[in-house]
Amino acid sequence: MVVSVLAIVILALVKIPQRQCTTIRVTAHTQNESVLLAQADVEKILKDNGIEVLGKRVRDVDLTRVSATLEQNPYIQKINFIHFAGSKLLIDYNLRNVVLHVFNKDGGQYFVDNEGFLVPYSPKMKDYLIIVNGNIHQNYKHGATVNQELRKVLNVTQKILADDFYNAQFRQIYLNDQNQMELVATLGNQVILFGNDDNADEKLANLKVVYKDGLSRKGFDTYAMLDARYKNRIIATRKL
Repeated sequence: MVVSVLAIVILALVKIPQRQCTTIRVTAHTQNESVLLAQADVEKILKDNGIEVLGKRVRDVDLTRVSATLEQNPYIQKINFIHFAGSKLLIDYNLRNVVLHVFNKDGGQYFVDNEGFLVPYSPKMKDYLIIVNGNIHQNYKHGATVNQELRKVLNVTQKILADDFYNAQFRQIYLNDQNQMELVATLGNQVILFGNDDNADEKLANLKVVYKDGLSRKGFDTYAMLDARYKNRIIATRKL
């Protein structure tokens, strides 16, 4: 009986490498609703790089090359595993968590993930991202991270996304010519001067109080400007 089992195992080990790959199965993990790199995209990437998988013997597929190729893709944050299960090639990876949609001064656009990596624009992204525009000079470059100005914007963005009220109220950040942030609110059309990312938690908390306890009674269009740059107060300028 032991000999029979060993024979079956040996036979299986001999036959598996002779099998041909019949399927590529991709699993993409993402915190966004949109999937920027899916099954068809992966198959196209492999084909464009001259990597044959389907129909080839399992032992002839260069998994190291497959992994190295996909690791270069800017949408992928981490590859969890690439291996065969019988005749199926399983590819499992995490996609970058995109949080910002940037429009720069040159008319270009790209995304930024929560770690500060620049991600190329894709029309597949349908998520309601925070928009950043204005005095932004950084262009997209493969493998690049945000510069100093965009790092400050990202710091504020992460705080906005962590709070349901902020996330619903502030969906756009404008960087003015003085490189100071202006928040664009969904309720009201006043300018909100935010400055830089110093004391961002306090500024956002103060704005929440103004919107909930002040503007909700007086009207969201009462003021032309809210200046949150000062400690422990918001300076409001009425409309003329």
